[in-house]
Formats: sequence, C-alpha cells, structure tokens
Amino acid sequence: MPASGRSQVRTRAGPSQALPEDPAIRLAFTDRAVGNVSFVVGDGDPSRARARALALVGLSPHAAVFMEQVHGDRVMQVGPAERGRGVRSRGDAMPATDALVTTADDVGLVVLVADCVPVLLAAPGRGVAAAHAGRRGIEAGLLRRTVETLRAATRAAPDELVALLGPAIGGCCYEVPGALADQVAAVEPTARATTAWGTPALDLPRAADAQLRRLGLGRIERVEACTRCESDTWYSHRATTGWGADAGRQAGLIARVPACSAGPSLH
Repeated sequence: MPASGRSQVRTRAGPSQALPEDPAIRLAFTDRAVGNVSFVVGDGDPSRARARALALVGLSPHAAVFMEQVHGDRVMQVGPAERGRGVRSRGDAMPATDALVTTADDVGLVVLVADCVPVLLAAPGRGVAAAHAGRRGIEAGLLRRTVETLRAATRAAPDELVALLGPAIGGCCYEVPGALADQVAAVEPTARATTAWGTPALDLPRAADAQLRRLGLGRIERVEACTRCESDTWYSHRATTGWGADAGRQAGLIARVPACSAGPSLH
C-alpha cells in the first residue's frame, strides 16, 4: 500500500488519539497548555506537566521511558524493566539515546522537543517507537535506524508501519548558514529550504517525511504547525534565542495501552 498524502493530526493538547489500525495505540503531542516537561530548561513544574502529558495516553509517569537526547543516531529497545527511566531526572534517562522502541504494552515512550521533529511510529498490534529527529539526526539516518529496529522487533513489513510527525520548526523559519544548508542537502536534498525572509534554511519536517516515504511506510501523517511561527502555542528554542529566556519543551508520547482501546480514533 503506498504512503498516503498528508492529513492533519490534532494540533492542540487534549485527549489522545488512537490509531484506526490498532485502537490500543495511543499518541499525543503536548503544547504550552500542558506545560514545560523538561527538567533542564524552561520554567514551571515539569513533574506536574509530565503527569498531565502521560495521562493523555492513559499512563502514569512511572510507566514512561525518557531519553537523554543528544542529537545522535542511537536507538534503544526498552520494555517493562525500563519503566520510570528519566521520569524524575535527566540523569536517569536512557543514556545518549535519540529513539526508543518497545513491543511491550503499557510502556510510554516520550520524546522532548522545542523545534526538532518528534516522530512517533507504530507497528499496529505489535509495537511502537518514538524518535527525536533534529538536524543531526536527519543527517545521521536516525529514522532509518529506528524503522529498522522497530521492524526487527515486530517482524512488520514497511507498509504495515504508521508514522506521525509532530509540531516542529518549518523551513519558513529555520535559518542556517548557506554552508550548513549545503552540507545537510548533500545527505538529504529535501531538507533544503528558504526562509520567509529569503535566506538559506532547512525544512526538517519535509526531510523526515521524505526519509520515511523512501523506507516504504504505509501511512505518514503530520501536524502542520511551525513551532517558531506559533510560539504562543508551542515551545520554540529559535523563538526565544536572543531574548534571554530558555524555551521549555513539549512532548510526543506513544504507547500501546489496551485499556484505552475504546477511545477516539485519529480520524
């Protein structure tokens, strides 16, 4: 089955959505309304924000797994033994990791972002994954490694997989030096973009979408939102740079939670 065209995913925090292919798989993208979920940057009460975020997918914080995201290409498979990792501090998160895969039920995978692309993946009935696709991850092939790990863990064919891309900075706003744009475009040509004011830029959501399509995924959807353009709704590092303030972080969350299988569908 060929990958479908884009259709809009929920762009505000609220009840999580379920995949029509497997209603037990719950996913959500949080925003400022949920609060800053980072212990490292931003303000607010991250513990309370994390509890609110995990509740969206029917889980408590102790059931979640967080990553020490380092803009690398490491993918780790986790299970019940890792539940609670990184919930109370970054120091206890899965070390030097930018993508997680699980085949276990009731294990929440969490990716934190403030401009990078949160990518949630599902093999309906078998497993889920979450990846932190920033500029370096796009260059390093993180999404390919994540898909390969999910496929190996679930024995799923590429066209059985579903991907959801969350809010991220768009090519309209992600200005970079021309040499850096050339460097990334040499690896992923679809990443090349021009800002709304005419300077070199990178379009990370388009690049992530293109990489997943080349891997043959069955369905890919995307939140059509630029975090910098809509920084009143989403946390954005670029929107706060130069203002003397650190951006907080929002979350992409995914889990297979059989108890929630009667919830609303993504469509």
